[in-house]
Amino acid sequence: MVRGLRCGLAIVLTALVAWPSAASADWHEASSPNFLVYADQDEKQVRAFTDMLERYRSAMLALYKMPDEPTSPSNRLTVFVMHDAGEVRKLSADGRRFLQGFYQSRAGGSVAFIPRVQSSSQRERVTQGEQVLLHEYAHHFMYSLFSGSAPLWFTEGFAEFYSTAKFEKDGSVGLGLPASHRAAELMYAQDVPLEMLLSTRKYRENASRRYDAFYGRSWLLFHYLMLSGDRPGQLSDYLDRLNKGEGEDAAAKLAFGDLAKLDDEITRYMKFRRMSYINLDASRITSAHIRVRPLRAGEAAILPVMMRSKRGVTDETAAEVLELARAIAADYRDDPFVQTALAEAEFDAGNTAEALAAADRALARDPQAINALIQRMYALFREAEDGNDGLWSQVRAAVAAANQVENDNPIPLSFFYRTFAAEGKTPPEIAVKGLQKALMLAPYDIGLRITLARHQIQTDDKETARKTLAPLLNHPHDTQLAELARQMLDGAAATPAKGDEADAAS
Repeated sequence: MVRGLRCGLAIVLTALVAWPSAASADWHEASSPNFLVYADQDEKQVRAFTDMLERYRSAMLALYKMPDEPTSPSNRLTVFVMHDAGEVRKLSADGRRFLQGFYQSRAGGSVAFIPRVQSSSQRERVTQGEQVLLHEYAHHFMYSLFSGSAPLWFTEGFAEFYSTAKFEKDGSVGLGLPASHRAAELMYAQDVPLEMLLSTRKYRENASRRYDAFYGRSWLLFHYLMLSGDRPGQLSDYLDRLNKGEGEDAAAKLAFGDLAKLDDEITRYMKFRRMSYINLDASRITSAHIRVRPLRAGEAAILPVMMRSKRGVTDETAAEVLELARAIAADYRDDPFVQTALAEAEFDAGNTAEALAAADRALARDPQAINALIQRMYALFREAEDGNDGLWSQVRAAVAAANQVENDNPIPLSFFYRTFAAEGKTPPEIAVKGLQKALMLAPYDIGLRITLARHQIQTDDKETARKTLAPLLNHPHDTQLAELARQMLDGAAATPAKGDEADAAS
């Protein structure tokens, strides 16, 4: 159902949401089919937030008529709900003054960090930190929809469109509400002409260092094409043309026609006082079982270490994290969660033997602890890679042990391939298929995508490599990755395939 909503895009919104300090609560873990949430808040709040995430995912699946396929436990998104936005910014360490949350995607370990959730009751609109998470999860979701290389405007417009989700008390979910947080940007930031907006190359070549309206205009165009009703079928036609390889400029002109006319239309659309949004009835939203438990003392104590490790460390910060990890782990030698976190900190600091010992202590208490099995695999792989060639059979045994506990975890699936590549052997077909499955399970993982594409190029399957690398060619946040993908494809094109050498020489 499409509903109308009063839109504040004509009004500049300058107030920021302020979160009042909440009373200290015990750390809780909420576990659901697709999310793992850690928060220092009470059970009701943690459960409500996790339910919101599951409903958001269910609504997007329903909208696109996609099957709800099971997610492997380790491939769920892990969300750390921190005390406030200041803690989020400190952990991020990227210098952004107004950062409210951030997300990192990787196979078997996608994580998000946001400030405290607002309350345990269902809220009509999400907080800023939650909106960041919904925006990034929309990117995460988009990879399961589009196998090609989406233009930059579409990638960001898609995520902005869904990030404004509304969760009704009756269980329904609204998608595509007006992006009021982009109002000031649309009215006062440097304009991005539509012809430039629609071309990733032109935008990147001509964008000024001044703050511009790229995100706002991307949302506006996406919303207009999706919900205005004025240009039915054009967005689908545009995507079909891109998937057929017509190129961004050609696809836009053929699907949308006169771009100056479209530019005028979206400018008028921005001034509408009412805009439609999609309301998905509660009957279309699948509920999920959520298990909430308080963390054990050791788990709560080691969580700051775990968060910093998952965020990623430098040589300097790895030593700091390890010092804290060792101090905490000394009091919890029998806690597998704590010892696994210590193993990761030891590994990050370069202490392979110590990492292996900590992982073994965790597995002695819980032989099925998948994260400990993976840390053990990492440590053995590094030892073998450092010159102990006799260990490769042990590495593969460690990979197999992790795969047996969770056979759709993308990390062991990809590492089985990596053991052969690192040993200098041709990976067998079963290892290649494992790598392919890993990427299918985690299409957002850039390392997996590059590894598979390199294998395809090496085996002269250049056309498949082109499809594999397509999502990186217009990567929304990393132009260096886009350049790497182009260089890989250019190198493949410059190398004659087997069987073509004779033609090339004649």
